[in-house]
Amino acid sequence: MLDVKKKEKIRRAVLVEGKSQRQVARETGYSRHTIKKMLADGEVPK
Repeated sequence: MLDVKKKEKIRRAVLVEGKSQRQVARETGYSRHTIKKMLADGEVPK
């Protein structure tokens, strides 16, 4: 399971820095499908 810090780094890379999902997937080692799920989950952790 991903911790909050890793998830936030990935979301920031795509949404703020403007990197593509594919590029972030290559850099982090996660699949594109995992990156897509992280971006879809905008819920703030409790």
